[in-house]
Amino acid sequence: MEATLVHTDETLLSLIADGDKAAFTMLYRRYWQLLFTTAARALRSKTDAADLVQDVFLSIWNRRDELSITSSLAAYLQTSVRYRVIKYVEKNITRRDYLILLTEMLVSYQPPDVESQLHIKELQTAIQSAVDQMPHKMREVYQLSRQHHLSHKEIAERLGISDETVKKHIQHALLLIKTAIGQNAPAFAVLLIQWLW
Repeated sequence: MEATLVHTDETLLSLIADGDKAAFTMLYRRYWQLLFTTAARALRSKTDAADLVQDVFLSIWNRRDELSITSSLAAYLQTSVRYRVIKYVEKNITRRDYLILLTEMLVSYQPPDVESQLHIKELQTAIQSAVDQMPHKMREVYQLSRQHHLSHKEIAERLGISDETVKKHIQHALLLIKTAIGQNAPAFAVLLIQWLW
């Protein structure tokens, strides 16, 4: 039986720098599941998490000849995934599931530091202000969707409007909220990720 050669991370990185695809595959297999689990927990989407982790590994391969990792590779990869998760959430902060998570966070999360507490207060104010400025029917549709968790069909039946009208109200409401929190999206994304991890 052949002995399996176990390479250290440093050895694998050195081989990868020389273009060794087998070493890259070993590195990929060593860390993929751990990184995927981290990303999936934060993104709440296996597909998005897999894509994000693929991007991290692709970046390593593309920068293999210039990459200089002085700390542990595991820490470097985790940091890379966290950074990409934050950027992804920041870009998609007003998607339905992230808005629901933001709402849950606002109710249940007590951050340990004063700065984060101020960011949460800012977020609450920004969202509430956007909701308060919505036209009456849009606000009603938005609240039935987000606070009472009714489907588009249930809202349409309750208010006597079409499903399409409900959909348009929610789309416009999300645009107003996105605009309201847009300038602070990076800080809010970081808070959301801290809460999820």
